[in-house]
Amino acid sequence: MTTNATETNTISIGGNHYRVLGSVTQWLANVRAPKITTGDYSDQSNPMASEFSLGDWRDGIGANRGDVREHLRRTWWSTGQTRYRDAFVLPRLAVQTAAGPAFEVHTLSLYKGGLYATYGTDVRLYNNSTNSWGSSLRTLASTATDTATGILYPSGTPTETLVVANGTDVDYLVTSTWAENTGQAIERVIFWGDLLWGITAAGRLYYTDDLSAAWTADAFLPLPSGSVTGLVAARGPDRENHIYAVTNQGLWVHDRGNGRFLPTDMELPVHPDGGKGFQVWRGKLYTSAGNAIYAFQAGADQTVVGVVGPDLDDGLPDGKRGTINHLLGSHNELMAFTNADGATGVSLVATRATRGFGNHHGVTMSTRTGFSSILGWNERGWEVKWLSSASARAITAGVIGNESTASSTYRMWWASNQRVYYMDLPVDVVNPVQVEAQEYGDGATLETPWFDMGVRNQQKLALSVIVESIHPSTTETVEIEYATNFVETYTSIATKDTTGEAEYRLPGNISRQGVLFRAWKFRITLARGSTSTSTPQLVRITLVWRPHIKTLFGVNATLDITRDVNGVPPVQQFKNLRDSLRSGVLEKVSWRDDKTGDQEYLMDWLNYQPNEEAGQTSYGTVQVSLAEPLSTDGAN
Repeated sequence: MTTNATETNTISIGGNHYRVLGSVTQWLANVRAPKITTGDYSDQSNPMASEFSLGDWRDGIGANRGDVREHLRRTWWSTGQTRYRDAFVLPRLAVQTAAGPAFEVHTLSLYKGGLYATYGTDVRLYNNSTNSWGSSLRTLASTATDTATGILYPSGTPTETLVVANGTDVDYLVTSTWAENTGQAIERVIFWGDLLWGITAAGRLYYTDDLSAAWTADAFLPLPSGSVTGLVAARGPDRENHIYAVTNQGLWVHDRGNGRFLPTDMELPVHPDGGKGFQVWRGKLYTSAGNAIYAFQAGADQTVVGVVGPDLDDGLPDGKRGTINHLLGSHNELMAFTNADGATGVSLVATRATRGFGNHHGVTMSTRTGFSSILGWNERGWEVKWLSSASARAITAGVIGNESTASSTYRMWWASNQRVYYMDLPVDVVNPVQVEAQEYGDGATLETPWFDMGVRNQQKLALSVIVESIHPSTTETVEIEYATNFVETYTSIATKDTTGEAEYRLPGNISRQGVLFRAWKFRITLARGSTSTSTPQLVRITLVWRPHIKTLFGVNATLDITRDVNGVPPVQQFKNLRDSLRSGVLEKVSWRDDKTGDQEYLMDWLNYQPNEEAGQTSYGTVQVSLAEPLSTDGAN
């Protein structure tokens, strides 16, 4: 049966041919529903286009596939500051100090206003005025494993002491005099309860109030040797502070009255990188496992355990994931140091159970090395503070506090690749652009999540991008790029260097036909000139777009059912039309003799209005209307 209209003034519907009175009217069936606007009119009221605006990224990194209902304040990755609304700026300046001995730095300590570092087994003191690490102050028996500062009371005299443990013995500094306690192979130390406590790799806990005397044995941790990663003091269920042993399989609390360790509700499967980072911050004890972070708070009737790490939601980008080996607390944020050095490397295991912990995915990481980083969490979202420029280099030590020779500046110090760095930190919550003396890094990037504008599996048309930014001079720039359809290949839109708002037509100001997409993301790059106190500010970026509904055709015609067509009498033609209406399937419709099928459409019925003579004869006309529910695309 031919489906083409082979005769003049005929139409084929479902393979049956009918004569047409007048002409066949073709029309567009893919008309958008009108946009309804209440209140004042704005650019958003444009019935032909919509605006998608971004500028507030305070909820932090870690969202790769975005939902417009919940991820507008998220980024996938950013190395700039995103803590403030409508002000994406460069990161705080990270300063590299002078080179010391050619060894990795294993501990950093602040003692009596001085910063001490252990390069291998060599102890050095930093001189901020001359930016130098001076000469060796002490040679340890082994590489340092832990350090602590506090007050001991030998002979009842309060004595501020710096202690460095190395797994063989303990070296300690009082004012300017170094000494050594060789009594026990202490690995981890903590000052608590007017005593110094230390634990060995085998899990034996000791204490002393005088390092010139012997240690006193106390509790034993019933775990395999090497399980303990640190000692920390935190609140117990009795609301009193207790020592906790942080291990690679959870937390154990010290029962001082009975000289023993007890397991807590924070029991985890053994993890090769479990417990490497730990910190008490804002009333909770945080401990890491790979790049997951658990928050623990003991209670008399209920213990609260939650997850807050940067591996939540979509985690971190490939090459920037790592195992957390340090957690540090500052006034405003909890800092996490991630290692992507290949030795400990990125996590190879699903680090935690998800049940009961919310949206927390156990993603198996690759074995590739990456770039170590420092991330900050303010209980709302994660922000990147620093990203190593060298791959496969671990962050080996860190400390936060004041160093008197630096004019009592509050700083975060860290070590990586045999060098020590620092970054000035605020002691209150302050927008960096309101501080004239704030120094910034020389560059930053921000990647938004992929957005489908809330409509999946539909093409959209990007018309233009509107960028509002602030530039102290033309050397502070903002580059805007985009990618489409989940392919990480970027196209540059513009590099802006002038304060104000600018609109850029797509794909360019010469060819302005728009860019078709299903999913869209921006990549924004900030850069500055030689003035370290200047930063470009991205206020907001807006995508102007419209839905692109596939072209669908409809047809209107008046059928002449008064005579035979190809030997089919009118009565049968009426029956064929009614059978087509009842079939429930799409019908092939054509009114051209087109052997290619390009003008043959799969349509459904919209209207059937016969004007038929009554009585024994079956003559009349029928007004019909059909349309494509989906694009036929020339299907035969």
